[in-house]
Amino acid sequence: MKPRIFLLLLATLALVLPLRAAERGMFEKDNLVAWCIVPFDAKHRGPEERAEMLEKLGIKKFAYDYRAEHIPSWDAELDALKRHGIELTAWWFPGSLNDEAKKTLELFKRHGVKPQLWVSGGGEATKNADEQHQRVEKEVARIRPIAEAAAAQGLKVALYNHGGWFGEPENQIEIIAKLGLPNVGLVYNLHHGHGHMDRFPALLQKMKPHLLALNLNGMSRGGDEHGEKILPLAQGDLDLQLLKMIRDSGWHGLIGILNHTGEDAEARLLDNLDGLQWLAPQLDGKAAGEKPVPRSWKRPAATPPSTSRGEASLSPAFGKALTGGMLTDGKAAYHEFPITIECRAKLDSAHAFNILVASGTKQSAEHWELYTFAGSGALSVFQPGRGGNVSADVNICDGKWHVLAAVLEATRVRLYVDGTLVKVAPCKPLTGQAVPGGLALGRLVEGKLGCDGAIDDVRISKGAREISAPSASPLERDAQTISIWNFDDLSAASGTPRANTSPAQSTPQNVPDEWIIPAAKTEELTHANGWPKMDDFKRWDRSLGGPTSNRFSALAQITKQNVKDLKIAWEYHSQDGTANIQCNPIIVDGVMFAPTAGWNIVAIDAANGKELWRFTPPHGGKRLEDQPARRGLLHWPGDALNPARVIFGAGNWLYALEPKTG
Repeated sequence: MKPRIFLLLLATLALVLPLRAAERGMFEKDNLVAWCIVPFDAKHRGPEERAEMLEKLGIKKFAYDYRAEHIPSWDAELDALKRHGIELTAWWFPGSLNDEAKKTLELFKRHGVKPQLWVSGGGEATKNADEQHQRVEKEVARIRPIAEAAAAQGLKVALYNHGGWFGEPENQIEIIAKLGLPNVGLVYNLHHGHGHMDRFPALLQKMKPHLLALNLNGMSRGGDEHGEKILPLAQGDLDLQLLKMIRDSGWHGLIGILNHTGEDAEARLLDNLDGLQWLAPQLDGKAAGEKPVPRSWKRPAATPPSTSRGEASLSPAFGKALTGGMLTDGKAAYHEFPITIECRAKLDSAHAFNILVASGTKQSAEHWELYTFAGSGALSVFQPGRGGNVSADVNICDGKWHVLAAVLEATRVRLYVDGTLVKVAPCKPLTGQAVPGGLALGRLVEGKLGCDGAIDDVRISKGAREISAPSASPLERDAQTISIWNFDDLSAASGTPRANTSPAQSTPQNVPDEWIIPAAKTEELTHANGWPKMDDFKRWDRSLGGPTSNRFSALAQITKQNVKDLKIAWEYHSQDGTANIQCNPIIVDGVMFAPTAGWNIVAIDAANGKELWRFTPPHGGKRLEDQPARRGLLHWPGDALNPARVIFGAGNWLYALEPKTG
């Protein structure tokens, strides 16, 4: 019996040892795919430099992503990869089988390559089963032509999680099942999966039959909400745990490492290689050496909460402002939505998170905080129990006083800066356990983060307030007010702690629970000055409408009764790239003027959709703000001395084009 047992043990080892080697081999260089290194590269490498870099690093596989400016160099890219022995493993593919997609497929046929086609999507969460069914059917109809064209060339399609409804793997699996095509699978990206971490092991098992590639990222819990969405490997506190889950899942496939930052692509790839080399021995319980120090990333230093102090505010009318942090008692009303949070703040830097107002601790599903994002300085709201973070594209960390407001509702968030609505975003229904806690000003309730600047004129109100232009006077308590703070009773910068005490409140005496304010009489109203005229609402010569940009048209040809009868008259395709366009086109004298995804300005015959002319700004850059007419353009009609012009900005330049010729 003993020889048989020994032989059985040897046979078992013979099976297990190669399997373990294969599992470890997933993270070896020859199975790694470099990703997000074309538009994301501080050195802006061209095709030859990029291929040389990959060969030098010993990375033999490459997933290509691009912007419009890279399209002319596609052939050069593939030629360079061939010269340096780099496999084109995957390609960031358009979301529909449009002209650009067909051009891409012709490129692959011409060069004899067969990369995976990584296709993304979006969309808000569905509300019911019927809406889910319709969404799946719509996505199946979108993906099927791509998949069938890919199959004709022996190519596979991988659905790419990039957030939103389409970025949920369960929805992608449902699409794949409905398609019923053997060449469609998934590519999963950890950097778009922070919200999946609690269920990642189960999710990985669901994805495993369809998973064609898995792109790694340094992962910290909630990192996407705290400036750590993209980290080098080994710098996240979940990295080793995730690699073990992937290894032990039984899945074997391509592993991607990415840049996806503005850093030097080579430095970030090296940081990821170093991180993998440090993590790999630990997968088998072996001791690791010294943790690598990244070349391309430094952990942002937190601004710790400090003692509450009073300093001069923006004007004598506002008295003192709060610097440092302060705690006060929490109230149930702070979580009875809708509520409105208002304050003034002067923030001196964006190097770390600046906490303005926070209710409860992050462990509570009802927690919310109004803050600025580290690095960008963007005004943001974080609600862990309602879907996470919402950020506006406005940097308020400029050393100036700003009037800020957030309206938190059960289904959406609105953010305001200096009386202007800067962000509207949906939020999810509340899920999770509520934990009672206090309220913090200039810090988190649990400490850890503070505020580099001063805060004043804080008010939390029940209901959704109308946010108007900034006033020269402080806020006042009214029937909607839950709490209000003016900090005038704070001691000067003496360092006297005021934590766990209620701050001074502006509380009028003998205020009735409710009262009626009569409407103004006709003779008390301000007379209109005749501007804008009704004709101004019948033009669309600047983005968002006429001279008031109020998004309103007085044209009456389309009505509630006939809108159902509208049909598509024409479609226009610029054929110079795939990207979103955040500019509202203008129409003047039957001609539409608009920017394109490829960063050109075009004139289109509004009657038939034919392109009349195209203009490419000669001072092209690669920054977001270099995009022509990114936020809008306008038509100036000219005057007695000067002809008409189409005017728009691009980067540091202002352009004025002749409307008829461009």
